[in-house]
Amino acid sequence: MKAIGKFILLEPEEFDSWLKLQRKTSRAIKLVQLHHTYIPAYSHFKGDNHFALCEAMERAHLERGFAEIAQNFTTFPDGKIMVCRSMDTIPAGVKGANTNGICIENVGNFDRGKDVMTEAQRSVILMMTKSLLAHFGLVASDQSVIYHHWYDLNAGKRIKVEGTGVTKSCPGTNFFGGNTVADFNAHLLPLLT
Repeated sequence: MKAIGKFILLEPEEFDSWLKLQRKTSRAIKLVQLHHTYIPAYSHFKGDNHFALCEAMERAHLERGFAEIAQNFTTFPDGKIMVCRSMDTIPAGVKGANTNGICIENVGNFDRGKDVMTEAQRSVILMMTKSLLAHFGLVASDQSVIYHHWYDLNAGKRIKVEGTGVTKSCPGTNFFGGNTVADFNAHLLPLLT
């Protein structure tokens, strides 16, 4: 574990212990948001610039008018985890789904033909998602684990029909097999149960 300011860098095996030491959150957590950063992508990760990337993301988020970095956690291609924002603080991840959410940003561009997720990052995403679900007493489903792609960016509401509304590809068209609800249920959900 290494900390610089509010940012805390954890090895994957430290996450569960860190999570158990956290006091009960002051807000109800009902879902885990999964995202990709898009930029920074894998080409921006140098193996030792975890803090620099998170600091740059925070600067970009501040420029957009956010109070601080948007996400509670960030994962990296080497499997490390950055604690970025208190779990007590509502993330700025998905309009319409932040109040009861925990936001995980995953460094990379996981659209088809772009970054190919490393096994280390894949493993840590699965581990963290399972740990957070257990910590907050949630059952894995497409209601407790969500993708940004499932929400209309303007209305801040979950889309009912794929391809309608104004959406982004996040967490990527090739994130664990795709970014639709059907993709999640076919590919990621079985790995969480």
